[in-house]
Amino acid sequence: MKVKGPLFSIIIPTYNRAHILINTLQSLKNQTFFDWECVVVDDGSTDNTRDVVESICEKDERIKYIYQENAERSAARNKGISKASGMYICFLDSDDMYKDDHLKVLYDAISDKKFPIALFFTNYEVLQGGKHSIVNTPKLITNPTEYFLINAVIPARVCVHADVLKSEKFDEDIVIVEDTVLWVRVAQKFQIFHVQENTVVYNLHEDNSINIKNNSSLKRMKGLKTFFKRYPSIKEKIPSQLRQQLIGDTYFGIAKHCIYKKQKYLAIKNLVLSVSTLKNHPQLKHKLYLIFLIVVNKQIVQYQ
Repeated sequence: MKVKGPLFSIIIPTYNRAHILINTLQSLKNQTFFDWECVVVDDGSTDNTRDVVESICEKDERIKYIYQENAERSAARNKGISKASGMYICFLDSDDMYKDDHLKVLYDAISDKKFPIALFFTNYEVLQGGKHSIVNTPKLITNPTEYFLINAVIPARVCVHADVLKSEKFDEDIVIVEDTVLWVRVAQKFQIFHVQENTVVYNLHEDNSINIKNNSSLKRMKGLKTFFKRYPSIKEKIPSQLRQQLIGDTYFGIAKHCIYKKQKYLAIKNLVLSVSTLKNHPQLKHKLYLIFLIVVNKQIVQYQ
């Protein structure tokens, strides 16, 4: 099948991660499938990101560097999409990596489906403390909207036809759940295909945006509320119990951060909100026990 540009465009937003971005780009250069371009969008870095990327660009013309003033990763991804020329758009965060066959696996799946205007996503493994572990990823069977809300699908796993992204972009004022929101919106209009191979390495480390010290759950809560308000027609398709579970679990995440920061009042407040939002939850007794421990001033080491 002939296309004007490369088959794949890979968008990498980055901010002050020159020290690990090299590994991310190397994983792309190691691909066994060669028909790709990469757009690195530097979101206002103050380290030597420009020097690192431009030195690599000089050796591989498939890699392009773009700088923008800091506007967060959704804006950076949207900028990269606007500069991409591939038929399919892939994403890769600057601390994650592709396994060598990632693009080849995607190509095989896409060509098998006759190059549809659709979203594909693969499975992944986790890198933490220098050790790799395979994740037991649930299969997408029926409802992609509910699947994406229940199972976090990181951008590195996703490949989307460029025509999809002409109308559907990342919400730039939504953080942490901006990827989930986009996948759910895409699922309302286009086909979704789950490719079963493990082709992505998700790098878990202390600087991850979802690390407990960063209180990512507070941003997640704001993002979910914006999502439900902005897209009421999608909200109505989501079972009320699932919406309650999402909100209740996010309150629990905020409480964990407050416990980590030793903010007793806020921890109790968010634990109570979590319990009241979703009463019939497997962790109900655990949440009540945490409230008891905080009230009687017992140390909690679980979320340190």
